[in-house]
Amino acid sequence: MGLSEILLILVVVLILFGPEDLPVIARSIGKLVLEIRKATNELTKEFQSTINTPSNIMNKAFEQTTAPRASEKDTDASQSGAENPKSDEELLTYEDEIPKDPLAELPLDMVSYEEKGASR
Repeated sequence: MGLSEILLILVVVLILFGPEDLPVIARSIGKLVLEIRKATNELTKEFQSTINTPSNIMNKAFEQTTAPRASEKDTDASQSGAENPKSDEELLTYEDEIPKDPLAELPLDMVSYEEKGASR
């Protein structure tokens, strides 16, 4: 809005309502604008919190999963005084991953290692 448009609106309002009612109207328009701004700010904050909620949940979950590990490493390193502290967990080796033969536990007379479809 330009200055000429604002002056035109003020002259029309002055003619319609008179000089006595003009301060009352200006005050009520100011209160209305203030209420609209408060409602707009409140809605903006609500929308922003709704948008940020999933990322906040993910960030908190990430912090909870990484924070204990970092603190455990710090306490282990400070207790042992070594650069490469040994963990309490045992490391798995390749032999641990090979499944044992379940037939090996049965008596030999019950187990047959013949191929399927082989003739006797």
